[in-house]
Amino acid sequence: MSGHLPAAGPSDPGLAGERTTLAWARTGLALLGVPTGLLAYASGRGSTVAVVAAAAAMVLGLAVLTLSLRRQRAVPQMLGVRTSVLAAPLVVLATACVLLLQLAGLDLVLQR
Repeated sequence: MSGHLPAAGPSDPGLAGERTTLAWARTGLALLGVPTGLLAYASGRGSTVAVVAAAAAMVLGLAVLTLSLRRQRAVPQMLGVRTSVLAAPLVVLATACVLLLQLAGLDLVLQR
């Protein structure tokens, strides 16, 4: 035991990047599906605020899905390079979508 650190070899990025991109794709699908159901329910109740919020959330969900698929195509080229693909736009869009869904749900609850 000489106390030396092992020689730095090529890094093994593993499958973490691929798992992350697939998780964003699932999130995009959920953020597209949930507003669709809420839009159908809200349109039957006649709540214009909930319909508009659910429609806007559906558009943002589609944007999350589209960006996640673009990210999925970009990650394999980035795996050999020590660069990360930032997910900040996805986080912002997903947060805005969830806030719009909360607004639609609140409007439906208060409408009763």
